[in-house]
Amino acid sequence: MPGSRLVSLSLCISATLLFAQCAPAPSSSGSGGDSGSGGSTGSGGSTSASGGSNGSSSGGSSGSSSGGSNGSASGGATGSSSGGKVGSGGTTGSGGAVGTASGGSVGSGGTGSGGNGTSASGGAVGTTGSGGAASGGAMGTGGTTTDQNGKGLAKPGDMTMMSKDYLNLGDMRLINNRWGSDALNCGGTSQKVYINSDGTFGYDFNRPTCGGMKGDPDFPEVEFGVAPFGRTSSLLTTPAFSSTKLLPIQIKNLQSASVNIDTFNTNFQKPTYWDSNFEFWISKQDPTQNDTAGVYAEIIAFLGWQGDRLTKPNGWPCDKSGNVTAGGSGFNLCHQSDTWSNGQWRFFNFNVNNGPMATFNSKVDIKAMLDWVMQNYSGFTQDMWLTRIEVGTEVDDNTQGSGKINNLTFEINGQSRSSQVAK
Repeated sequence: MPGSRLVSLSLCISATLLFAQCAPAPSSSGSGGDSGSGGSTGSGGSTSASGGSNGSSSGGSSGSSSGGSNGSASGGATGSSSGGKVGSGGTTGSGGAVGTASGGSVGSGGTGSGGNGTSASGGAVGTTGSGGAASGGAMGTGGTTTDQNGKGLAKPGDMTMMSKDYLNLGDMRLINNRWGSDALNCGGTSQKVYINSDGTFGYDFNRPTCGGMKGDPDFPEVEFGVAPFGRTSSLLTTPAFSSTKLLPIQIKNLQSASVNIDTFNTNFQKPTYWDSNFEFWISKQDPTQNDTAGVYAEIIAFLGWQGDRLTKPNGWPCDKSGNVTAGGSGFNLCHQSDTWSNGQWRFFNFNVNNGPMATFNSKVDIKAMLDWVMQNYSGFTQDMWLTRIEVGTEVDDNTQGSGKINNLTFEINGQSRSSQVAK
């Protein structure tokens, strides 16, 4: 072959190869690259639109308003406006209308064309992304968070005056507990629990003379967990199922337990006989699995109380001693009984140091207080169960006022649950 023709042929081959490298590679989805603007998940994704573990109202595990595993505004995991790794041009696939409780229809990936490909469809995977009204788990904010009674998450303006009724706060419940008035058939008591417009919550109470001899108080409260009595116990004044999966728990499995109380206020028109407190309960068996769980101990700490509570003739002076630091505050032991409530369980009553307090705002270490009790009083075993933690106000005769809590965060073994209110 003549040399000039050989050179011409080589130049043609080089130009052809150079042109091939400059041209965009076609994609099976027409988006002009390996991932295109539709991505492998598209809008909706494989996760339901009610929101995975965080239960938000849109697709993807982080639950933002668009498809894809990270829920970004683009229509897939890598669907940027460049249309793939090589091909440029076109706008970003917006992910379609996935951010609804029903998951949308099909999240299209926008109209961007990737390089020389055809039109960019929204990804072949994200076709339905349905989710309906899934509850979204204990921390969910999308869909409807309901408990075992079918009660949905409370919202601002909700209230109840019905005895033993409650408002669902996610992993806890705000209970209109007026067990003392009910036991005494005291129909004159007026009490309600409610959610304020700003998402805080509280209760009002007005108890007349019921004749309880200061031994049958009402107790509007927040309950985290389940009562220690058992599924069919006549002592139940709250639901027989736990408000959270974190409780009950055996003491031998308990590494940490605390409650962060964010601004607990009590105000009174008639402060005759009352105390604001937190308390926790120990049982011999799991009360969610046994009809009679063998309640063992009630451990309560007063945060506020009326002025003459600890003096005679109207009050109840302390007859025990001992001090424990539990979180941000110290507490002194005031009363202890091994035959409380007609011999049904043991009783430990602490008072906060420097009390009484009209407002309490601190973190309390429940595990530290339990450890102190177990170290100083025999009889407890590691096989017993911590069943619930409560925060509320005990109200006795001729007492009228209100309580308000900004927020509560309970923690068990490093897992925290804060009060929730629907938007």
